[in-house]
Amino acid sequence: MGLFFKKSSIAENRIENSGRWPVRFTQFSLIDDYDFPATNFPEIFFVLEGSFLHVTDIGTQAIRQGAVLVIHPGCHHTIQQPEEVILIRIRFLPEWLTQEYALIANSPDVLTLFFDQSWFRYPRDESFHVFTTQEEGTSRIRAELNYLRGLLREKRNLEPITRVSLLKLMMLLADEYRRFWRGVAEVEMLPEAKHALDQIENTILQAAPFFAGKMPRGGYEKQTIEEAFEALTGMTLAEYAQRRRVFHAACKLLTTTEERRRISKLVGFASVGEFNKEFEAVFDISPTVYRDKFGMEEGAPPPPVELESTEEA
Repeated sequence: MGLFFKKSSIAENRIENSGRWPVRFTQFSLIDDYDFPATNFPEIFFVLEGSFLHVTDIGTQAIRQGAVLVIHPGCHHTIQQPEEVILIRIRFLPEWLTQEYALIANSPDVLTLFFDQSWFRYPRDESFHVFTTQEEGTSRIRAELNYLRGLLREKRNLEPITRVSLLKLMMLLADEYRRFWRGVAEVEMLPEAKHALDQIENTILQAAPFFAGKMPRGGYEKQTIEEAFEALTGMTLAEYAQRRRVFHAACKLLTTTEERRRISKLVGFASVGEFNKEFEAVFDISPTVYRDKFGMEEGAPPPPVELESTEEA
């Protein structure tokens, strides 16, 4: 193994933050070991410069410039022996992208990398992915990172353009992952499961109650749908529907000033009490605390209103 040397122009580790929830951007300039504790949020790391040893519970890997690390919640990891390292980290709330359901659900690589564990809460053995970007892809990723950072520095964190920039970055990373990944395969989504996902999403957008027994089957057998769906999500149809309802509510808590009672009604909960109970079951905090922690700053204007499509996903 080659020797690692510290960059003399950097006196100590430096950390620079940009933006605030639902997406945060951090640049690390590292000359000493750095420990990343487990968090509740997905994290994307991109190595702008340098090399280091990446240490996790399952082993140690040498990482160099152009590499990407996608860390799922609950994963503790450490950087050791950094050599001239500049590292970018993006942390985001998956529920902020709830209204991008059709795009994400129809993009297997994006779903595999960033959303399978957060949207489904399906326990998987893989808590992080590591892959290398190639020259052309690396330049596009760098450009999108710079653009996203600029938006966050301008405090445009809740605007649609910032959400689109984050999604574009994810698409670029997913494309590189598809071509150069080392590790697990894509999430397998059978057509029966996808049909059920779409039916549930449409029901929630209509603020209607969901009854698994009354769901249109699209020509599939009831048992086939249920088996494919549970294999994909680790949940029953009804359990997933409630989870998605909570995610839609969380998105509204983040991006609007609507009262909880109004939000509860807009996403189809039978009562505010049911809304509070289901929300805490997913996020471990109440809707009020969630909004205080992650929502808009007091006095800030709401983001531009976006019209929801009435077309089926």
